[in-house]
Amino acid sequence: RLAMPVPLRTLAVSAALTLAACTDADPLPSDPPPSPPALATFEGQYEPVDDGTAVPGWEDFRDSLRATVARKDTAALLAVVAPDARLSFGDTPPGPEGFRAMWFSGDPPQGRDPWSTLRGVLDGGSLDEDGAVIAPFVSGLWPDDHDPLSSVAIVQDSVIARDAPSRAAAPVARVSHLILPALAPPNAGWRMVRLPDETVAYVPAALALSPVGYRATFWAEPDGTWFLRSFLAGD
Repeated sequence: RLAMPVPLRTLAVSAALTLAACTDADPLPSDPPPSPPALATFEGQYEPVDDGTAVPGWEDFRDSLRATVARKDTAALLAVVAPDARLSFGDTPPGPEGFRAMWFSGDPPQGRDPWSTLRGVLDGGSLDEDGAVIAPFVSGLWPDDHDPLSSVAIVQDSVIARDAPSRAAAPVARVSHLILPALAPPNAGWRMVRLPDETVAYVPAALALSPVGYRATFWAEPDGTWFLRSFLAGD
């Protein structure tokens, strides 16, 4: 006896039901993605000092100057540079026009960005010297057991060290409150350092403070107006 042919409509319905059953089934379990390796962490005891906060008017002035730096306001910055502000140990012209020529015309020193350099100075603590304020604090408080010419200090928390001088480079460690050997001068906003485990890495130059790097001196006029009196690097 011949079997009756199955209508095409019945086959189509059956196939659809089979596909739906497969679709509704629980997906096959997959392995979770591998976790990224934990960063090495290096912490020291070189805590920042901010004695300038004892000087009346300093904190308000620093906050205002930080805001000037954050918005990259050249006119406002030059307005607080004293007319006789010293800018080098050589014959660099002083004052606002000397600052403009040195930092905003042509090539700034070592290719440094003036805004990140100033930000590093202002965020690096301070010292009170008879009413004058010196920043960062490392320029006056440096341990005798570290060479000031070949070392830098990371005084902030959890600064990321990378395997190349780029923000896109892989992070290799977090560094806090530690003095490290510096292997080269600042270059394009980065500083090459050697970590405690001998790894060569790169940290933002503005966060790698040197006692012979850029530091600033500020003090106020009798009327309370603050000025930048010097902005120097060298020993």
